[in-house]
Amino acid sequence: MGVIESLRERASSTTTLYECRNCGEKLTEESDECPSCGSAEIAHYEL
Repeated sequence: MGVIESLRERASSTTTLYECRNCGEKLTEESDECPSCGSAEIAHYEL
């Protein structure tokens, strides 16, 4: 597989990460509140 095809493959698949903005806890799925500290400030990143 060439470089261009490899980059296209990576661009088509996204990974979503969730993280509490208050304590930094990594979450496995989208949540309304952090199970560790109770904060409602959950960030999500699409990579």
